[in-house]
Amino acid sequence: MAYTDVHRSFLQACCNHGTLSKEQAYELLIGIHARYGDSDTVPKEDEVAEVVAKINSRIYRFDQKIAYTHYDPTERDFYVFVNLMDSPINRHQNVYTAPELQYFRALLREITLTDDHQLPLIACLNLTNQSSDEGTKPLAKARAEQLLSEWEQSGYFLILENQCYFGPRTIVEFENYLNTNFADVITRCCLCNVTIFYGLRCAKCPQILHRECMKKYLRRLTNCPSCKELWTVKL
Repeated sequence: MAYTDVHRSFLQACCNHGTLSKEQAYELLIGIHARYGDSDTVPKEDEVAEVVAKINSRIYRFDQKIAYTHYDPTERDFYVFVNLMDSPINRHQNVYTAPELQYFRALLREITLTDDHQLPLIACLNLTNQSSDEGTKPLAKARAEQLLSEWEQSGYFLILENQCYFGPRTIVEFENYLNTNFADVITRCCLCNVTIFYGLRCAKCPQILHRECMKKYLRRLTNCPSCKELWTVKL
């Protein structure tokens, strides 16, 4: 497959949006193909993965990629544009002020340290008192609300029923950071060995597993892969 304007436009859109649902990515490809494609044929849904793979072969040397991930809290799939070397929200950027970045890091820390990696919205807003150093003015709660909304749109967080979760972009982009800095509380799914933040907890032991991993596992076996007791949690 040649690298064409379809690939360039799709990459630009991923950079601009940061996070796209699987459905949004397909609709985007249809629109781009209608404008830049060399035929009148409507692309099939599985062609999104082919376009992404071709783009990744070009941008990986720049420490970037478009990652595909399943997001358990909403049971949806996403494409996430990832900077593998440095997060654009963390370093080498001039979009956010120092207190705003400090607030973002406080959110990362506090959500990571909770048992289920979710934090009440009011608790998130109260973290503004950790957004400044001694002698400097903390972030206003009104600004914190704006930032949470902005970061949710970018895929960094999800606000659901007044709880704040890591969004698909944070799970992909900050996986290494969180594993390095919070190794004591970060776990891996015992079926796929990938870091797990949200999933299914066994009713008889503390083990948490990805929902999709368990769906595949239970096609063959009926017991928890950790404690070996009968699996009773609904999928």
